[in-house]
Amino acid sequence: MAVHTEHAYWLIGPGQCLWLPPQIAHNASSHGAVAIWSLYVSPARCIDLPGRPFLADGTRLLTALAERLSRDADEMRWDTQISRLAESFWHEFLSAPRTSVSLPLPKSEKLCRVARALGDNPADPRAQKDWAELSAMSLRSFVRHFTLETGLPFSVWRQRLRILNAQKKLARGDSVASVALDVGYESPGAFASAFHRHTGYRPGDYARLCRTP
Repeated sequence: MAVHTEHAYWLIGPGQCLWLPPQIAHNASSHGAVAIWSLYVSPARCIDLPGRPFLADGTRLLTALAERLSRDADEMRWDTQISRLAESFWHEFLSAPRTSVSLPLPKSEKLCRVARALGDNPADPRAQKDWAELSAMSLRSFVRHFTLETGLPFSVWRQRLRILNAQKKLARGDSVASVALDVGYESPGAFASAFHRHTGYRPGDYARLCRTP
């Protein structure tokens, strides 16, 4: 699942969950067949969590509790048993390992033009000076402002964009070789190395994990 907010983009991989604070505008889309659950938390309970979204790695217990709650919990039959399950889920979720991997989006329109162009074609080979020209900035200003607005150097941001796009393509069943070329890598070997460094998975293993029921 891909989730967009005004300021960033997340890709929720197999076994992961995304925390979205109350009242944050967002939209979501799926890539390939997915089975998901959504749980809504009272704003009063959210003071223990950050005011920004984050990804968490779901444990087996967390996943089992979430599936049970998403099936059984509703306002019409919130009994003692459901309350105990909800509290168990909440404690497990608070302790789940978190990851900050996301794609922060620039704020200014000049830099948004660059982000949109690369979003449409992650394999675009243009150098930083070319992207600076597109944003009507000097190279020095482009590098400085991009880092200030996203928190990432442009080269790191672009590689993260490529990896996130690769995850989407692998999830929908594209071959590793075609994905490598589609997101801008000259060889499957270079792509596999970068993918493993960012995700902890080899591309083929990640693709199989996405297809596991």
